[in-house]
Amino acid sequence: MRPVLTLSLSWWWLAAPAMAAEFEACRNLLDHRHALAEQAMKAEIALVRSIRERICPVLSQQADGANANDRNEPVIDYQALIDCRHKAEEQLLGSQRVLYVNRQQFRFYTAAGARLARQADGLAQELRDGECSQLR
Repeated sequence: MRPVLTLSLSWWWLAAPAMAAEFEACRNLLDHRHALAEQAMKAEIALVRSIRERICPVLSQQADGANANDRNEPVIDYQALIDCRHKAEEQLLGSQRVLYVNRQQFRFYTAAGARLARQADGLAQELRDGECSQLR
């Protein structure tokens, strides 16, 4: 029994650094995927925000002031802001072509957002199909 235990411990001792390196590589790949997805979303948020600013400039200014923690801004009518956001999204749907729909069914209208989202989805697929799926 002792030789088997020694052999098992020896294998683990040799395999542990390789497993740690593989885990670190997978974690880095996942971090990179999250960063790409975040950048893609920011591109789309900026697009909708620009439309919202055009169709509801006063509400947009108030929202920006609230986001900057400016205590001198008046109270925001959040329902009006939500309605304005919906109008901006409707206008976007009617005026621009969807360039990419990601795995979560989020639509991307900007070239940069679509490119980054495709890259993020590709990394997600790599994580699922590759050796990283063994580490979950």
